[in-house]
Amino acid sequence: MGNDDDHLHKAFDFFDLNQSGYIEIEELRDSLADEIETNNEEVIIAIMQDVDTDKDGRISYEEFASMMKAGTDWRKASRQYSRERYNSLSLKLMKDGSIQVTNEGR
Repeated sequence: MGNDDDHLHKAFDFFDLNQSGYIEIEELRDSLADEIETNNEEVIIAIMQDVDTDKDGRISYEEFASMMKAGTDWRKASRQYSRERYNSLSLKLMKDGSIQVTNEGR
């Protein structure tokens, strides 16, 4: 899909709900509401930061096409982000003694 301009435009239009020519953060939230568990705001912001290369607070068609051609999978990125966040939280809880790891079951 990344090299097919017609499909790229259709995909971009799916996110560009108000047809402004840009994907704004609210449109991203609305479009990904079913894709991201509990519509995690941190994931939405991370996507925007990664794709919005000119940092104007919105994603242009050119930025979207570049992301698609690079092969970025937002769902995969959000799952990876969730795993990293879970691991970080687990380490923090182990360090402060909130949870303890045992060798039971080995």
